[in-house]
Amino acid sequence: MSVALPPRRPVPNVPGRAPPAPPPRKASAPALPPRRQSINRDPNLERLLARKPPPPPTKPAAPGRRLPPMPARLPTPEPEPEPEPVPEEEEPDACVKCHDFSVIDEHASAFPRQSVTSLALLAQQLTEPWSSQTEQVRALFAWLHYNVVYDVEGFFSGNIKSQSPEDTLRSGLAVCDGYAGLFSELARLCGIQAQKVTGYGKGYGYAPLSPGAPIPAESSNHAWNCVQMDGEWRLIDPCWGAGALVNGVYSQKLAPVWFYSTPAEFGKRHFPTDRSFQLLEEPVSWEEFIGGDSDGPMLYGDFYSLEFSPELIQPPVADIQGPGYVNFQLFKQCEHMSREQADNYVYFIVLPDQSKTPLLLGPEGAWGASVYLPQGLTGDISLNFLTMFDGRDARGLSPNTFQSGIGRKAMGWQGLCKWNLV
Repeated sequence: MSVALPPRRPVPNVPGRAPPAPPPRKASAPALPPRRQSINRDPNLERLLARKPPPPPTKPAAPGRRLPPMPARLPTPEPEPEPEPVPEEEEPDACVKCHDFSVIDEHASAFPRQSVTSLALLAQQLTEPWSSQTEQVRALFAWLHYNVVYDVEGFFSGNIKSQSPEDTLRSGLAVCDGYAGLFSELARLCGIQAQKVTGYGKGYGYAPLSPGAPIPAESSNHAWNCVQMDGEWRLIDPCWGAGALVNGVYSQKLAPVWFYSTPAEFGKRHFPTDRSFQLLEEPVSWEEFIGGDSDGPMLYGDFYSLEFSPELIQPPVADIQGPGYVNFQLFKQCEHMSREQADNYVYFIVLPDQSKTPLLLGPEGAWGASVYLPQGLTGDISLNFLTMFDGRDARGLSPNTFQSGIGRKAMGWQGLCKWNLV
């Protein structure tokens, strides 16, 4: 059963009150008592206290090993500037023997002797386009070939005209002394060191000594040059380089071999009166030079002008004994020289019975043939090159065409070297 709750008592109205005020703040801290008057100090004490303290004593160095003084620091060097890039260039052709001088030779041909007004101007015009002394010397060498002819009449008559550089330029005729003298003067005018060398040359009319023949006295019959090219002294022969006497007739044909021969190669046919111009570590004696051909075949001028090597000719002896097969070989002066058929001639052996055998190019780079020498055959064996075939220049002719034309076609040839069949 539910119980009723009594009614709520009304809440009386309470009048509004203000919030009580905060309690009053405490009074500030009491004042400190007055400072006592300073005690009178001893004046001496005051003076001592006012003095600055003495500096601390220096600490003595520790006994024992002394360290070296600190090195003075060097200033840091400034970085080096980076070098400018050098354009890549092709290596110069170091082989003078096979270097292509055709542009220089053509340039030299553009200054005919008749138009030259002075040697100094000629020297400048010939050498100005070329930077190396080797090229400059080649220009002088080639100019002499184009513009000076060998004085055949004076040579055979013994009536040699003046060989001064000016007279040679004026006449266009010279013997060896005129060639060498004019070259030396042109070289001097363009600042190239050159000397005229005199001595003996195994040139036109030379024949090797017979076996057992006495050694003749040393003599002089030729002149050539020693010239400095790019720091190296070399030997050149402007006279033989300009052409050669063939059967008493002058052939004006450039022979580059007398521009690039080594001292040893050059010395096979040149013997200077002054031995220092041999340019050899061990100079050759006159007896060795003049009697040396008895050990090898006789070499003609075209052997050198066609750039064959006298050091590699086979057989290397002067006398050949039969019967039997003998191997003949012919090498170029340099491995870089052309052996292409189009650039060469037919080279062939002629026996004393006039039989002919062509040399064929082998894989080792030499022309060669194995030739049978019959019993009882004696006389000269010659190595020749074909100059004319059926009325035309024989350069580039094949050995097969030559062989098939023997006895059927007109031919002309010249000698390269000769052996004696005994």
